[in-house]
Amino acid sequence: MSTVAIMEANYEDCHKAIEKIFQLFPLDLEGKKVVIKPNVLRSATPEEGVTTHPSVLKAVVNEVIKRRPASLIVGDNPGVFSYGMNEKAFKDTGLMEAAGIYYRNLGMETVQKDINSSYIECALVSQAILDADVYISVPKFKTHGLTGLSCAIKNNFGLLAGALKAQTHKKAGNPFNFAEALVEVFAIRIPDLVIVDGVLAMEGNGPASKDLVNLGKILAGDDSVAVDTVVAYMMGFPDLPRTIELAAARGYGIGELSRITILGKLKVIPGFKLPQMDLYATTTVNTTMNSITAVRPKVDKELCTLCGTCIEHCPSGALTMDQYPVVSPELCITCFCCQELCPQKAIELK
Repeated sequence: MSTVAIMEANYEDCHKAIEKIFQLFPLDLEGKKVVIKPNVLRSATPEEGVTTHPSVLKAVVNEVIKRRPASLIVGDNPGVFSYGMNEKAFKDTGLMEAAGIYYRNLGMETVQKDINSSYIECALVSQAILDADVYISVPKFKTHGLTGLSCAIKNNFGLLAGALKAQTHKKAGNPFNFAEALVEVFAIRIPDLVIVDGVLAMEGNGPASKDLVNLGKILAGDDSVAVDTVVAYMMGFPDLPRTIELAAARGYGIGELSRITILGKLKVIPGFKLPQMDLYATTTVNTTMNSITAVRPKVDKELCTLCGTCIEHCPSGALTMDQYPVVSPELCITCFCCQELCPQKAIELK
């Protein structure tokens, strides 16, 4: 059995929930090397709900410091758009101030690690996370147009150096395969504790959606797969996203709700908007790849500023500028990096 806690919280008093979480899931941190990894997709304000909120990160940092670790590192490898601009992303999100003197760019020191994967020949992984005695993941409660949800398993994609993320998207080629690649990366270093910022949650076509929900929850557990299973249930998924199914099947955690002890109130969020149902990879949609690959990014011309970010960072070169960005269907690999990285949230999945 695994345990997942669901705590009531807001950003003004979230330190109370975080303190309780460290009591429920005690960690021996004294004299240990500790790494905390929030979700820093790209530069965004805390109010956009794209990244872990600084109040949650600050509360986690404070609880770790109380336990006198030998060292503490707080960092991430943001997405392709913020690769090489790690410090800017942390400052814009308010996470630099929350991390304080413990901030480090996790992409600066990497080590090559062989990984048994069809989609990654040799992973460049953050040295700090591999060296950590204790690894704490602090993801956001978000949907994801490619994987269904972005939470504990997806947050581990940040173990890879930024440029390698785009290569993995391209090599995987479709959502079904990408889910397997994510689980392979997740297994490189499984978190010892997961604390999910669900105070302001994201619905719809995340992970950079305009649709937000004032959920008022912080979730936690020492089983990442169980945490994602509970989040998927709360979101209302009819089938578990493939990342959870694969991770559970490979023994990385519990993916059956009946085998998870819930501390707190568990219920489906009324009216919660999922990503378009034929986008995320589950076992049951493996036979509907024609529908998946028919979904394409479409630009909202009222929001688009013609910045060219989507074109510059498209792994397959499927986007070109013709007054506004347009997609070549035969080149698009349905990775949706364009939607994820658009600063104006001007790209929708249609």
